Amino acid sequence: MEVDSDAPASQAWPQEKLKQGVIVPEDSPFDLEQVAAQYEGQSTSAPVHLLHNFCSTALPPSGRTKVTRLNHIANSSPSLAGPALTLTLASIKADTLDTTLYESTFSSYRQCVNSIATGENKDPLAVAWHQSVKGKEVPIDRVWLEKTRREAQSGIDKLEVELKGYTTNLIKESIRMGHRDLARFLYRTGDFQGAIRSYTKSREFCTTNHHVLEMCLGIIEVAFEVSNYSFVRNYVVKAESALDAINSPSQSGKTKPAPTNLPGMLAPGMDPVEAAKEKEKLSIQERLTIANGVAFLGMNNYDRAARAFTGVGKETLSSQIGHFIPPADIALYAVMTGLASFTREEIKRKLLENADLRPMLDVEPYLRDILRAFYENRFKEGLGLLEKHSVRQLLDVHLHTHVPRLMQLIRSRALLVYFQPYSSVSIGRMATAFGFTDSELRTSVTALINTGEFKARIDNQASVFVARKKDVRAEAFKKALEEGEKIQRRTVAAELRMRLIQADVVVKGPKNSQEAY
Repeated sequence: MEVDSDAPASQAWPQEKLKQGVIVPEDSPFDLEQVAAQYEGQSTSAPVHLLHNFCSTALPPSGRTKVTRLNHIANSSPSLAGPALTLTLASIKADTLDTTLYESTFSSYRQCVNSIATGENKDPLAVAWHQSVKGKEVPIDRVWLEKTRREAQSGIDKLEVELKGYTTNLIKESIRMGHRDLARFLYRTGDFQGAIRSYTKSREFCTTNHHVLEMCLGIIEVAFEVSNYSFVRNYVVKAESALDAINSPSQSGKTKPAPTNLPGMLAPGMDPVEAAKEKEKLSIQERLTIANGVAFLGMNNYDRAARAFTGVGKETLSSQIGHFIPPADIALYAVMTGLASFTREEIKRKLLENADLRPMLDVEPYLRDILRAFYENRFKEGLGLLEKHSVRQLLDVHLHTHVPRLMQLIRSRALLVYFQPYSSVSIGRMATAFGFTDSELRTSVTALINTGEFKARIDNQASVFVARKKDVRAEAFKKALEEGEKIQRRTVAAELRMRLIQADVVVKGPKNSQEAY
């Protein structure tokens, strides 16, 4: 059996696109403005009024998530670099105080424009964009730069002076709030390491579980910006412990007695304040679940990531501002990791029939078509839809590095599902069902046979895959021999024990004492 050592084109496309930059075809369904709109106000800095309104002094949303996503698109795709950098510059000015990022982004913008003007970048989409903005290029806003530099420096100086005053007065709550406010301000200026330091310093001044939860949420947000997924996972665990402690009866104080309902009376509704608190608890729990899923995705644990993404509730849609990831991205991550990890029955139960996930799939309707294609064993159609929307996957900041591996797992699982009910399958027929050439299919199946996943052999003469059948007779003889050896060992042991008892060699313990010789 000959095996081609080179990976087929259908399996190597994600990796090649990552190396060469994501080239967006003119007929691609990817819409940059629609994707950018999903991240409006996407920040955990939004006030969280959990029980004691402990974030009432929080700064407004920084919008940093949108800037990060647009920057990733600009750096990954020469086709969309121009419009993505234009949107990035506007978002930086509107939502952050990061002058360093603004200057570096503007430098990239000028390089992009010059590369198109000189003919170095001949991508059709990039050239079309350049023609539409020719003579109307975005100039550098030096007024904003100077004003923001002064605002950032004065803000940091003010917060540091206040923090020194609180430290001198030894007021723990004021010191904690001083570190928290400084961390949030540093996050807006782009100093992520400084923000993490300030958040961690506030830990020793946290006097309640609400404070610990607030600190953890802040660190998780900053950790996402630097793609430190192990850090995210650690602080999600701490945040969940704090949230559980808040929800415990000992932390909730005295519980109100349940109202007595007489016959004919309507059950009283929940108090509005209590209802708002319960909704906020649920929202925070779902935020932590989403953060957990992204952390597992970043650590290549696709099965646990899929189970986390399919476990989120509808609260994610009703309170998008403050969530780490928008609903469209949650649906994308759930589908990609689910197809790579779930069985056919789990795809139906946890993805297609998941009432909580259904509204998120409606945001990206093509994802539902992909799920149905794979569930109904229309693998060629499903793989074709994944290829058609590959730009969306490769331009996602958290998913792009995992696309090659996920696609390999999805294809492998599809091949196993297709072959499972057959004793033999024609190579040509199976290749047609997947849209592969015969050589590509042989290479894929050979790799699965070598790993032991594909229980079959390749008959090159007949051009078929033949399932490896168990020899029932040989299995029966093998099991009988094993059972015979067990009986023989037990018989020898019993005979030895009888001889020892006859020779009075067995040492017995005292009857009226627990001590043994």
